[in-house]
Amino acid sequence: MNLTLEKCGSMALGEVGLPEAREGYVLLKVLCCGVCRTDAKMWQQGHRDLLLPRVLGHEIAGVDESTGKIYTVWPGQTCGNCSYCESGRENLCEEMKIIGFHSDGGFASHVLVPLDSLIPAPSGLTPELITFAEPAGCVINALSMLRPMSGERAIIYGGGVVGMIAAFMLKNKGCTVTVIEQSQEKIARLDNLALKNSIEICKDTVTADFDLAMNCCASHVAFSLCITKLRKGGRLGFFSGLSKNQEIDTNLLNLIHYKELILLGSYGPKRADMVEALRICGQLQDTFSLLIERVVSLDEVEALLPSILDGKHLKCIVKIGGSATAQVIRRGAEGSAANGVHRGINESSKITDILDRIVPTSCHLKNQAQKKVDLKTKPLGALGQLEKLAVQLSCIQKNLNPSIEIKRLFVFAGDHGVVEEGVSAYPAKVTVQMVDNFLKGGAAINVFCKQYTIELAVVDMGVNASFSAHPLLMDKKVARGTNNFAITTAMSPSQAVRAIENGMDCFLEKQKKQPCELVGLGEMGIGNTSSATAVICAATGKGVEEIVGRGTGVDDRGLLRKKEVLEKALALHKPRSTDALELLQAVGGYELGGICGAVLAAASEGCCVVLDGIISTAGGLLAYLICPEVKDYLVAGHKSVEVGQKAALDLMGLDPVLDLDFRLGEGTGAAITMNLIELSCRMMRDMASFEEARVDTSPLYG
Repeated sequence: MNLTLEKCGSMALGEVGLPEAREGYVLLKVLCCGVCRTDAKMWQQGHRDLLLPRVLGHEIAGVDESTGKIYTVWPGQTCGNCSYCESGRENLCEEMKIIGFHSDGGFASHVLVPLDSLIPAPSGLTPELITFAEPAGCVINALSMLRPMSGERAIIYGGGVVGMIAAFMLKNKGCTVTVIEQSQEKIARLDNLALKNSIEICKDTVTADFDLAMNCCASHVAFSLCITKLRKGGRLGFFSGLSKNQEIDTNLLNLIHYKELILLGSYGPKRADMVEALRICGQLQDTFSLLIERVVSLDEVEALLPSILDGKHLKCIVKIGGSATAQVIRRGAEGSAANGVHRGINESSKITDILDRIVPTSCHLKNQAQKKVDLKTKPLGALGQLEKLAVQLSCIQKNLNPSIEIKRLFVFAGDHGVVEEGVSAYPAKVTVQMVDNFLKGGAAINVFCKQYTIELAVVDMGVNASFSAHPLLMDKKVARGTNNFAITTAMSPSQAVRAIENGMDCFLEKQKKQPCELVGLGEMGIGNTSSATAVICAATGKGVEEIVGRGTGVDDRGLLRKKEVLEKALALHKPRSTDALELLQAVGGYELGGICGAVLAAASEGCCVVLDGIISTAGGLLAYLICPEVKDYLVAGHKSVEVGQKAALDLMGLDPVLDLDFRLGEGTGAAITMNLIELSCRMMRDMASFEEARVDTSPLYG
């Protein structure tokens, strides 16, 4: 069975006889053959020296059926007599012929190769890993000229197979390595592997003055950036040939002169390079194996070639004979299953039904969205947080053109018994007075919501008062304030469950009447910074001294009293750090439970949630402890002056969008961020790409 290139863009799979035996040649049964970008280029555009029809493939692992020995193949066929062959640089032979180019290659059941081209494979190396020998040999040839030394800093442009092989080898030699790759899909597939090997992989870097640089992609822009990134006297490995007929600024090339750079070109591997490559493949086989993205059969190769040309894949291998199995790089668990044990709240069918509907957002869609953002008419990352928000909203809405039609904000209110301990600068009655202010439209959050066209709802979760019916008011009262958690639990287990359920109901009732795509969560409750801080301390394991803040503005004496109360309460209750219900019951507040429930309900409905300051963040943290998948739906609206918020955000892996020195609460920071999220969606939908605007640009990878 052979896969034959008959003409550009057309391959044919057919049964053919075995290659005719020749003296000095060996017939190998092909086990595996790598599919590289050179194969894809010959399929697309041919070559003036390529005689068709031709069987492609030069990254070969095969077995001599007469002896059972497994080999890789040095793809060169040399004259052996020219000065290059005689000086040990046979890869530059004047009469070079290449398997898979001048003669039939490895996309076949059998291949006939020169005896001198056989390189025995060490035992224990799988055929798939043996196919790395040729690209790894190319890298070894380049590095033999670059002569990297331990402690040097290296930058590589192009995070494909050869770029990552070069990165691993340089790291193995003691270098600090940075890989620049524009494809978000590749970065996503490689980030854990790079992290494991202490290699930085990113789209760009402001770091300069590298000792070594390599262009491992065909972009002339990448080649140019290599020059700019090198220190004086630095060494540039001109590894990858550049796309034809591109212009490079002579002012840039003059830097080679002014900086006295050393430019070292490298071509294909010498035979000895591939011998060494097999040794390194064995040494780094656990790492190299994670670069294998797809293993396919011969009949799948042609369909794969366009995406290889587009730089979308890592290592692709054709397995000859038998069934092929697709292999994909795993980044680890995509999130815990939402159907698992829900930390002591299984008795609430309402909560468990909501949890069953929460799913992580799509990693694949995230990569697509990031690519769309990257191709907008701007430098990479130039719109900062707006880009991240646009990508997140695309994932949440499962749409590369996200939109915000309705924005809604809930202010959850409740009183706290711990105020009796003197932890606040304001008396408890201020909670009631501020709720009245919200209902009259006189608070900051009323002004903000009016400015940004946000629908506002005020939720009585546990205020120590009764209110008359009002269009803005939702009555979800669990009790008239919590207990003093300095001497007993803040609430009973059933009250904690009811607080979460009531928060869910708030969101779902409004959502049923008119669905929103974006919801903000604010709060009001004198004493609630103490409750939030206690929750965060218990959840993160941090000491009260590390994260306690002044809340509404207690003085030094009040701050000392607040620390003492929180330390006493945590020592009394000893709540488990992972049990959200226990945390809420022991030291929480009804508004925290309401925020927790609203987060869970919103995530179940595919709605983006914007948290506010420390109290709102603590409520979000409770939801995260119950169901970590909610993280994908959360946005940290702003950085609070309360340091405890950072501890909670760090635990959830979130970063605040804004830093305006706010310490008000109510949802004010969330409201401003909601406006920015709406702007990010408009940017995603309406801003032109380079192609649409016909603005010239060049990618940093081929």
